[in-house]
Amino acid sequence: MYVLALTLVVTAADPSPIEPRPAMAVYQSFRDELIHVEPGEGPYPVRFTLGRNADEPTERPLQQAHIARDFYISRYEVTQELWETVTGKNPSRWKGLHNAVDSVSYNDCLEFCHRLTLALQEVDLISDTQIVRLPSETEWEYCARAGTISLYSFGDDPSELNDYAWYNGNAAGNDPAVGEKKPNAWGLYDMHGYMWEWCADRWHDTLRDNPADGSVWSVRGDPKKRTLRGGSWKDSAKRVLSTTRRGAYTTTRDDALGLRCVVSDVLSEPGAVARSSAEK
Repeated sequence: MYVLALTLVVTAADPSPIEPRPAMAVYQSFRDELIHVEPGEGPYPVRFTLGRNADEPTERPLQQAHIARDFYISRYEVTQELWETVTGKNPSRWKGLHNAVDSVSYNDCLEFCHRLTLALQEVDLISDTQIVRLPSETEWEYCARAGTISLYSFGDDPSELNDYAWYNGNAAGNDPAVGEKKPNAWGLYDMHGYMWEWCADRWHDTLRDNPADGSVWSVRGDPKKRTLRGGSWKDSAKRVLSTTRRGAYTTTRDDALGLRCVVSDVLSEPGAVARSSAEK
């Protein structure tokens, strides 16, 4: 009796590239992923302490902040899919539709926010009185902390950072999709590391005299620079804290620079309006 042994060789087909979605689907996802932050309601305190007592002078002195107005903040950093849908271009070094967009300047981000505002208003996903904008740095830290007073939103132990952040201890480039790590207590992803996120504030070397009401810090400081928050995949565990901040010129582009959007009523946020032309 003969036994015929057959070897079946299966060759896996190359995975198909992710097809871009229709613009309306992309815009709807952005709207659906916004988190409504309502100070004084649920987990959202009205007051919190900005900064920390540390050797790093840019994070001092401690400032008491009062967040009086509600706003919506994006659950994720802006993806390359959303950026390309809005602008028709993808400037990123690390390509991937669901990766965070990178290599965008502050001026680029202002123009993006303006265009996205118009696009969302046109399809009735936001009202005519709402805008898409960059957060103030007080709003940013308020959301990064998510009600905590620790170094990170999850506590003080950097050994847990791998679960929450892309930083130089576990990343070789900006090539993962957004939202692959754990979120903070308010459901926000990648607040620590991954991409430095542009804020609307002028850069100031310290936190002294930061507006106490959460508004954009638009006086004094360096008019040619804006504030970045959160650290990136290039930074150490000590540089991706809830309080980490740095300044950069409004024209700076780098593969560790991205953004996260806020949606709010234009009338309630003086100084934070997205502009159709870049600030100089």
